[in-house]
Amino acid sequence: MVLAGIVLVLFFATMAGLFYYRETINKIGEVKEEAYNEYPRLYAYIADDPESQLSGRIYKEISEYAVQNNCFVEMTGQGLSTSYSKADRINIAISSKVDGIIIEGDDSEETKNLINKATRKGIPVVTVLSDSAGSSRKSFVGLNNYSLGTEYGNELAAIGKETNTYPLNVLILLDRDDGNSDDIIHSAIQQAVLGKSIILYSEVVDTSTPFTAQEDVMNILDDLSKKRQMPDVIICLNDRTTESAIQCIVEKNLVGKTTILGYYDSDTIKKAIDRGSVYATFAIETKTLASHCIKALNEYNNTGFVSEYSAASYILINRSNISQYDQEGDENEG
Repeated sequence: MVLAGIVLVLFFATMAGLFYYRETINKIGEVKEEAYNEYPRLYAYIADDPESQLSGRIYKEISEYAVQNNCFVEMTGQGLSTSYSKADRINIAISSKVDGIIIEGDDSEETKNLINKATRKGIPVVTVLSDSAGSSRKSFVGLNNYSLGTEYGNELAAIGKETNTYPLNVLILLDRDDGNSDDIIHSAIQQAVLGKSIILYSEVVDTSTPFTAQEDVMNILDDLSKKRQMPDVIICLNDRTTESAIQCIVEKNLVGKTTILGYYDSDTIKKAIDRGSVYATFAIETKTLASHCIKALNEYNNTGFVSEYSAASYILINRSNISQYDQEGDENEG
């Protein structure tokens, strides 16, 4: 009788559990299978620095434009527990047999050889921001760096005239890993200020991480302070250097004494423009850049031909247009 009682209790407990489970499922509704979109083409985007704000913005614009044009783009190596080198990420894309690769190019032989390897495997490659000249890439979507250097030179002339500071001492912070592009910009700045009372000198910054960039900028300014050669203007040629320079001149109480000509349009940089520590910054038309990349790969895959070069432009942002630019940016985010 005891055993029979235990069996009855277990039976009723099981029935009650099944009843509760059925009622819960009825309340929630039937579990529907997740819908997936299928795209006929998969492209890979490979950035020099996947953690860079600029690379993140470009990837966002590229992926959105790709979906609108019936293809899909993923940033190779993103979201993995292990960090991979640029070469590793190119090899991952090739092994995945993607339909095309968008890569921030460079002058290294390793990158050129990997682009050639992708071409031999039938995968077209488009370089963006920086080219890999001499490789078998199909198209280069870039920016006119010489024109950018000229614009920096024009802004230097405007600062000299506005502050009546002559000679104007200008420090150019170059990226250790972006020699070719930075050299072109540097050369153009020199040409633009030729004959003017503007003194240029440059230092190299390690921008591999935000910490190394800020540490290098701080050390450079400390050395110049000891020599009593603090610059009137600091020109920064990427987003990390710009934000590091902003932080450093605030910490060293140089706001109002040293101003910055920056690069990129992060919230930090735009706030610094509004507060006066940054004179102006140059932002990239990332939407145009992104659309050119996708159009180039689609055109090549459709026809076997594509233009070898297409260009996007820079936008000058300063205190006179920062409010308008913020409004346009908010609308685009919405």
